[in-house]
Amino acid sequence: MERLWPLFAALVVAGCGAQAAGPGPSPTPSPSGTVSGTNGPFHAQAAPASLPPGGTVHVTLIVTGPIDYEIGCVQTLHIWAEDSQRQQVWEEPVPAIMCLALGHKQLAAGEIAIFTADWPTSSQLAPGTYSLHGLFLTVLPMGAAARVRENLAPLSIQILG
Repeated sequence: MERLWPLFAALVVAGCGAQAAGPGPSPTPSPSGTVSGTNGPFHAQAAPASLPPGGTVHVTLIVTGPIDYEIGCVQTLHIWAEDSQRQQVWEEPVPAIMCLALGHKQLAAGEIAIFTADWPTSSQLAPGTYSLHGLFLTVLPMGAAARVRENLAPLSIQILG
């Protein structure tokens, strides 16, 4: 018990003078919210769901096994943004990484892997709704035809004016 007194005293002193900050003036709309979507083993989230041009959207992808996916010198997660006319306005990776050192990783049932990416929106981006799309590179079975263009649920992002 005597060992806990210094810890308790430190916590009390650390809390002295702490105050909750009130809302301040906001000359531009502030980023807000999170948008998410699930497609099979892929659960994607993007935050903020609305932001002024020039802000950054943070994307988190949670992949749940069982799944076999590509690793090595490939970008496992590809994401891109499209405007309301379905014109691509941004993508990652740019340029696409190409090499011969490919491998794969398997997640057992119930295991998860987390991947992140950022969309640094342009300060010149027009206000409106944009959609984030993605492709997670899974290992295809032998003899499989062509790869799909995207396998993540699209996420709507609002660029404020």
